[in-house]
Amino acid sequence: MAPEAPNRLPASVRRLHAVRLLLVSDDRSFCGVTSLLLERSGYAVRATRQAAPLRLAELAREHRADVILIDEAPSRPRAARTVAALDLLYPRGRPLLLREEGETLSLASVTHVDRSGPIAELRAAIEWCYAEERPHAAH
Repeated sequence: MAPEAPNRLPASVRRLHAVRLLLVSDDRSFCGVTSLLLERSGYAVRATRQAAPLRLAELAREHRADVILIDEAPSRPRAARTVAALDLLYPRGRPLLLREEGETLSLASVTHVDRSGPIAELRAAIEWCYAEERPHAAH
C-alpha cells in the first residue's frame, strides 16, 4: 500500500455496521424523539424503560449495544447504580449519562451530555464513547 502524501487528508472510513445504542429512560416522549433523530443519523437504536440492571444487561447483550445511553432523570443514584452494574454485567458497552441541562454533578468517570442539548452534541458524545478502548467480548 502506497503511503499518502503528507498534505492529503485520509479517506473517510465507512463502518461495516451501524453503532448500536441502547437508550434507557422512563420518559417515553424523550425516547421517541431521540430514537428517531439518532436513527436518522445512522445509529441502530433500541429504547427501553429503566429496569433492573440484570435485565438491562440482557437487553444490551441481545442488541449487542456499543453505547448505552442512561437517563439520569428522575434519579441520579439509580443511574449511578445502573452504570456500576452494567460495568460488571456487560463491560462491552460504554455508558453515556444523559443529565439534566445545567447539572454539574455527574459520575466523574462516566461520559455525560445534557439530555436537552443539540443532537450534534449527543452524536459527538456517542462517537467519543464508541471510540474509547473497550474489552473485546464475545458477541
